[in-house]
Amino acid sequence: MKEMTLEKPVLVPEPHTVRQAWAALFSEPALFIKWWNYKGAILSSAFRAPIFLITYLAARESLKLALAAAFVQFVFRFLFAGLTGYLIQSFRRVEPPWKAILSILMVVPLVSHVLEYAVQAAFVHYTATTDYTDKAIVRSICFSIFSSLFALFIMRRNVLIVGEFASRSLLSDVFRIPYLVFEFIAFIPDEIATLIRRGAWIAAGISLLAWGGFSQIVCWAVTYRGVWTYGGGKDLGYLKYWGIDGIILMIVAVIASLVAFNTKRHRKQHITNA
Repeated sequence: MKEMTLEKPVLVPEPHTVRQAWAALFSEPALFIKWWNYKGAILSSAFRAPIFLITYLAARESLKLALAAAFVQFVFRFLFAGLTGYLIQSFRRVEPPWKAILSILMVVPLVSHVLEYAVQAAFVHYTATTDYTDKAIVRSICFSIFSSLFALFIMRRNVLIVGEFASRSLLSDVFRIPYLVFEFIAFIPDEIATLIRRGAWIAAGISLLAWGGFSQIVCWAVTYRGVWTYGGGKDLGYLKYWGIDGIILMIVAVIASLVAFNTKRHRKQHITNA
């Protein structure tokens, strides 16, 4: 089912370079309002508000206060995510993709969380309550990194886009998202597996180490703990570090990718020989 809009989607030449994408945004800023991405607004607010709800509840604040903080975040995200959704959509055809990724990550998290911090700080001041803004914002930043990358990933596959002939209904997009989540998670393991198949062992090793560092930073930011323990402070040696665990999980995922690739290749050979 095609997306229903009040205005018919128009065929607009899409920018294929970072310069063209930025030029298009600055030349027609009114499009941020005209093509406000309601799909991104709905999903972002629905997923982001619980971060603040959980943060306040984990700090043993009242349910009323936690719900109020979550509501403020919901409203802010609903309004702002529609704008960033259009921005990300504007970069979905940019080649090579890494240039679009850098542009989005330099703009969306920075602008988004400066405004988000101001909104939540105002909420704390108005309610005269304990300030949990820092913890919630750090966790929200981590979520923004992944959500921005995922949004670009699925928009390049014609999901969560608005105002274009390829756009479909929100319900149709939502049904496609679970499979795209799997593809998104498998993307990095598949890329490392490709490096290994090509014999680029150094590049694969660097990628694994980079992933370990990234895992350590993100998990530290989300949990506010540099390591994890169990049973009142016990640990498993080096396994207590998030980065080490991240590398181990990535190695397992890469092995699974290599096995899946070989299985698929043998199956094709068997069909061809038959």
